[in-house]
Amino acid sequence: MTSQDRTTWLNTIVGLIGIIIGLIGIMPAYFSFPRVQWEIFFISMAIFLFAISIKYFIKRRSLVIIVEEPKTPITNFTAQLGTHQNTGLLSKEQRLAQIQAGQNPYVGGAALSGNSAMFYGRERELQGTLSVLRNPEKPGDVSILGERRIGKSSLLNKIYQALSAEPNIVTIQTTMQDWSIESQASFFTQLHQAICNALKIHSNAVDNYADFRDFIRDYAEKGYRFVLMIDEFEKMTGNEYFDVQFFSNMRTLSNNGDYKLGYVLASRQPLKDICKQSKIEESSFYNIFGTSYLLGLLAQKEAVQLIQEPMQRSLGYHFEQTQEIFLYAGYHPAFIQIVASEYWIARHHGFAVNRAAFERVLQGHYQYLWAHRTQTERQLLLKIAQHNIPQDNAILMTLRQRGLLTQENQLFAPFFEQYLIEQ
Repeated sequence: MTSQDRTTWLNTIVGLIGIIIGLIGIMPAYFSFPRVQWEIFFISMAIFLFAISIKYFIKRRSLVIIVEEPKTPITNFTAQLGTHQNTGLLSKEQRLAQIQAGQNPYVGGAALSGNSAMFYGRERELQGTLSVLRNPEKPGDVSILGERRIGKSSLLNKIYQALSAEPNIVTIQTTMQDWSIESQASFFTQLHQAICNALKIHSNAVDNYADFRDFIRDYAEKGYRFVLMIDEFEKMTGNEYFDVQFFSNMRTLSNNGDYKLGYVLASRQPLKDICKQSKIEESSFYNIFGTSYLLGLLAQKEAVQLIQEPMQRSLGYHFEQTQEIFLYAGYHPAFIQIVASEYWIARHHGFAVNRAAFERVLQGHYQYLWAHRTQTERQLLLKIAQHNIPQDNAILMTLRQRGLLTQENQLFAPFFEQYLIEQ
């Protein structure tokens, strides 16, 4: 019950008591009860007036204005203002120190946090992206490509964490995966609100491109730079509210140095292909992205470290079954964590490894990889599974870059080969 409800309830009770007592006093006088009628009347009236006075006093107190802090509107964006006081990226040793003995360190489903101990590799992509975004004139534009579960979201989190220590860079992050967008107005309203939250400022509401553009320009003139990071970008271009004009405007925001805004977009397909499929190619939005990284498998050394170092920290001894994990996961970062987690449980509790558990999970991911291949790619993969390796070509190079093949044009894991043959 709120304070207002309690006051209303108390006023009502006091009023009713006063009325009842007053009636009790009036009735004897009206019906000419003997002797004490006037005494009862005056006493009852006095009580009645006293009750009315209490009610009036409480009513006056209830008029006190309670000023509450305005609630922050809900936004699907997360934003931060970079400062030297923020942690930024931890060293590898600092991240590994977070692993606790006797606790399973492997992350099976969610994206890794920016300073996760389980983040291995991607150093070239990380440093290359940061060098573009740290441009003192204006952050550049970067496209992060790769298959599902290859580590795009984890890399975005790493970039976001690094930028937290970059003074005067406002970084805004969002994913379109579960965001139901109602309109362009909703997009600009929430984006503007997130930036205001990061800067700790109050600003007139913004619900259109022109007002948002002016808002960004005003704060760019004050020395701020902006980086907008969008994960699952395909979901945005597939939304009917974002048309050619919208992406032409978004192109202008980055292409014009007055706004000091850059983008980092993560998607499965190249931006040009996405724009063409969504019929927004005329916006030329994809043309502003001068830097692009396609994520594939980890290097062998990185994959070995991902297995052995966390095992050593959490179990307290050297892990000797690394090659068994590679039979199922190859050098794929997410698949390694899925399989290594089961091996960790078996080692820690003294169980036999439950291979059936992670085989079912891997087959689900393999099915997705297969379903999102072209017919030509499927034919090539089946030939390789049957040890009939074709001559090197552009399609094989793409499959290598995307982590389905090794540098030797072999399938990335023997278990994946078995899956294709059974198909």
